[in-house]
Amino acid sequence: MKRYLVILILLLMSSNLLAQKSGFSLSTALVGMSMDYREYDDNDKILDSEMSDFNEMIGGDFSFIYTKDLESKGYLEFSINTMFISGETEYVGAYLSSGLGYGSLISQTKNIIFDHDVDFEYTHKFIDRFELNYGLALGYRSWRRELSPSQVEVYNWYSIRPHIGFIGHKSKKFSLGLTLEYQYGINPTMTILADSENPDTTVNLGSAGIFQLSLPVKYTIHKKVDLFVEYVYQYQTIDKSDTAPYILNGAPARVYEPRSVANNQYAKFGALFKF
Repeated sequence: MKRYLVILILLLMSSNLLAQKSGFSLSTALVGMSMDYREYDDNDKILDSEMSDFNEMIGGDFSFIYTKDLESKGYLEFSINTMFISGETEYVGAYLSSGLGYGSLISQTKNIIFDHDVDFEYTHKFIDRFELNYGLALGYRSWRRELSPSQVEVYNWYSIRPHIGFIGHKSKKFSLGLTLEYQYGINPTMTILADSENPDTTVNLGSAGIFQLSLPVKYTIHKKVDLFVEYVYQYQTIDKSDTAPYILNGAPARVYEPRSVANNQYAKFGALFKF
């Protein structure tokens, strides 16, 4: 229940685009995701992969932001952020214990991704056209991966997210940014949801981390409204989990989550409204 209360609170919003005067602002964006996820065995041989184009994984990105102007020095910003994405990826792999190897099975996987964080950030104004910002966020990420109606996996972890960024103002209306962030996963798990032979089965992932690069471009069309586009690249790593008892085709077995690497990209198109 506590986890769902946290999600409900954090569903209020998300984004790192900045308002420069004291007050509240609301950011909303359409998001497309390109996924490139791959799992490997202990010998670094690929086991399976998930792929999608930007138009196959679609969702929204929202933020509720409070900005405190510090006059000539800069400003502080507190934001509550959320991103939701769903869609299908192309799965390439093999049936469990078939021995047929990678590529013997091609199917579609249904996906739902939630990503939430609460962020505190300080921005220092060096000159009129250049700003440096850095901060720390606390986040939560969930990925529901439905390979078939009887095989559903859910990945969950909390994270600490330090970040640093730069903003260059080409004019009073136009700005370019770059932000680097690392998301350190805390207590990452993967749960296989119950089927006809097994209850919910959870394994502890060895680790989970995401390196993220963001490139936002903002254009002010009104003193209260900004339009923006943003490109985001994420390099995600998950280490091999421990094992848990599992019934596979009527026989006792052990299940685990293999090591994986993902190169994911996001394209965001949205607006920032200042109050």
